[in-house]
Amino acid sequence: MAPDPPDSRLPNPPSHHEPTAHRPRRRRRRGRADARRETGKPPTDTRTDPSARESPPVLPAVSRLAEPGGGTDPLAPAEIAEMKEHLAFIRDYKDVLRLKLNAAEDLLVNGQREPSDRGVCRHLLGKVDRTVVESAVGREPLRSNTAARARMLAGAIRLTADLGVLLAYLETLAHVRSHAEAAAAFAAVVQRIDFENVSATRLGRLLQVLIETFGGHERVQVLFSLLAMPAFRGAFDVATPSIPPAVAEVFMPLRAVHRRILEQTPARDRQNSPAPGAGEDPAALATGVEQVLSAPDPVLRAYAEPLRIGILELALERDIPATLGDRAAGVLLSSLPRAGRTYARLAIARAAQLLARHADDRARAVLDELRRAQPGLRVAERWRQALDAPRVGRIAVRGEPERGRLAPAFWLDRQRFVWLRCAGAHAADQLIAEAALHRSLSLPAIAPVVEHGVASGIPYLAVAGPGEPLTIAAMQRLGAGERLALAAAVARCLRMLALAGVLLPDAELERFLHIPQQRPGPGASIVLADLEGAVLAEPATAAAAHAATAVALLPRVLGAARLRPAVDEILHRSAVALEELIESLDRAILGSDESP
Repeated sequence: MAPDPPDSRLPNPPSHHEPTAHRPRRRRRRGRADARRETGKPPTDTRTDPSARESPPVLPAVSRLAEPGGGTDPLAPAEIAEMKEHLAFIRDYKDVLRLKLNAAEDLLVNGQREPSDRGVCRHLLGKVDRTVVESAVGREPLRSNTAARARMLAGAIRLTADLGVLLAYLETLAHVRSHAEAAAAFAAVVQRIDFENVSATRLGRLLQVLIETFGGHERVQVLFSLLAMPAFRGAFDVATPSIPPAVAEVFMPLRAVHRRILEQTPARDRQNSPAPGAGEDPAALATGVEQVLSAPDPVLRAYAEPLRIGILELALERDIPATLGDRAAGVLLSSLPRAGRTYARLAIARAAQLLARHADDRARAVLDELRRAQPGLRVAERWRQALDAPRVGRIAVRGEPERGRLAPAFWLDRQRFVWLRCAGAHAADQLIAEAALHRSLSLPAIAPVVEHGVASGIPYLAVAGPGEPLTIAAMQRLGAGERLALAAAVARCLRMLALAGVLLPDAELERFLHIPQQRPGPGASIVLADLEGAVLAEPATAAAAHAATAVALLPRVLGAARLRPAVDEILHRSAVALEELIESLDRAILGSDESP
């Protein structure tokens, strides 16, 4: 970039305009010199050793001479020397700033009178305000001469604390100074800003300077540092509608990420405790995560542990692209303490993500690493065994059916226990039809289908439901009240199917999953999981068939249990409606044979 051309209307760059550190006069101390001779260390020369010099402040403080209400006493000698520096600045830039001076001020500026009156000096310095400075910056020759503009603003910020002038200085500094100097100046300006009272326009200008000064992961770190301040967060959120689109495009995704990972309850508690960020736009979150993860690996690993955990949790969510999950897990998972619960939880989440993508080998490696770090962790052991078990499609078989057709299994894609029913190759079409009918039944007490198809020539159907299949051994453990409740639940399920126009050929207990109840009652305690042989039928036809099926099932369910008179009477009738059977069973459960 070519340097800005000189302008005859601008003063030469005066060194006394810019803040300089006053070098203390070097005085020889005999004791210290003697100590250096004794230790063999050479004396430090500030003329040749830059590290020994006192560095000027990146952003000089506003002169106390310009502060309002500074008293009326005459200037001290040191203040007179400082005032002369300010007078030299005004003398060089009075035409550019278009300052109007009275006779006394003109004498001071031209050096014809010594500065001594505090009130006069304060009034003169007060003329270099935001309006004057911004007007000068917007005119030639400063508008097109960046270096000259920076020199003028470097002097102006010593005379006014106005944020607009500070922002103008920052905006210019980003183009004429080194990255380190601009970054340091940005940090110094942030310390001076009262974010509770900053306007949306000025906040937008500050964020624009942030974009111009910092890039990549540095920009993320700076914004996250700002968002750690409640006052800045509040100002940012209030100003969001007014922020320029180009600035919003950069920062809104990062704001969404910060809100999600650092301003809400942990992910494990999110389902029970709504928190800020729960409704963030998935696209914005994905963009923000991508910006955060663009940092080099050492930078990511150096983040505070809560931030690393939050980034990894977010990257493993389903709405975030898989590539970002791979990046986050590859760098951050291994950075967490491996003996902790957080590592185990996130390792399981990572394995779940890989299993859902059918990346079984990578999931196996994550689980093996977790098992080595925390031997005996039951979840990792169960998932690892499922990966080595025989499978049908994405269903890992855990055992054979104890009775009936439902075998215990594990659904790899969603990592949950399911029940598997297989058929011979000749029955593939029938099972596909039954699966379609099963899926269409959006009814309570019907186990949902999670997967079905044909794998390796084997037709299969898997359902998810609580409880265990009813077996003879399970029936023997039930008391009389529990058996009555079971019979009522089966009758209700059959009536529900009849009303939906579905005919079940039988009501074998092995079709149902039994959910043990703490206290027997008329509520449902079973889930229908096996619809083999089910077909569509007229509701009246299905109801009549199901009534006969239910009555025939009662002796098997009730066994030697003592029956109530109402139930016993039902068994001896030639025909009975399901409604009557259910009502009689309910009264028996409640211990009353009287009609309500």
